[in-house]
Amino acid sequence: MYEKLSDNELIALHQSGDAEAFPVILERYKELVKSIARSYFLVGGDRDDLVQEGVLGLLKAVNTFDKERGASFKTFVYRCVSASIQNAVKKSLSKGNMPLNDSDELKLVSPFNPEEMLLIGERGRALNDGANAALSELEFKILRYYLAGMTYGEIGKLTGRSAKSADNALQRIKKKLIKIIGEGDF
Repeated sequence: MYEKLSDNELIALHQSGDAEAFPVILERYKELVKSIARSYFLVGGDRDDLVQEGVLGLLKAVNTFDKERGASFKTFVYRCVSASIQNAVKKSLSKGNMPLNDSDELKLVSPFNPEEMLLIGERGRALNDGANAALSELEFKILRYYLAGMTYGEIGKLTGRSAKSADNALQRIKKKLIKIIGEGDF
């Protein structure tokens, strides 16, 4: 029955306290949430953590959506999910969790046990060393800005380049990092 209802009908049901409406909306939008999550990296976390943050953004969208404001629900979901994931990424990059500090070592803050932390630290150092070797100084700067959640336009301004140039650099960086990960024992 719920599957046949429109998004707006499901939202109204959810906002009125119907606990069965949100799972249907989640099913409809889970691929969008996963798609958005794939565009980000979370220090000390994994893809599932980003998806969970995205689901929280979806829940916020469902709780606060007002069709009278003129935006489509899908657009509103995209903005809420993106904002939720970006906030998680920015939080992971806060001063205490900053992955690439002045000495260019990777720091991870995690609830794992010491043995897991050692393994994660070794993998992080290997990835960091590989990135240091493969990326130019400019690419490394652009990667830092990107991981901090900056837009291509902001990165371009900070590096004296265009947004398109920043985007092109990020595409090169992603290919290099994928190659490093493929060669390593990750």
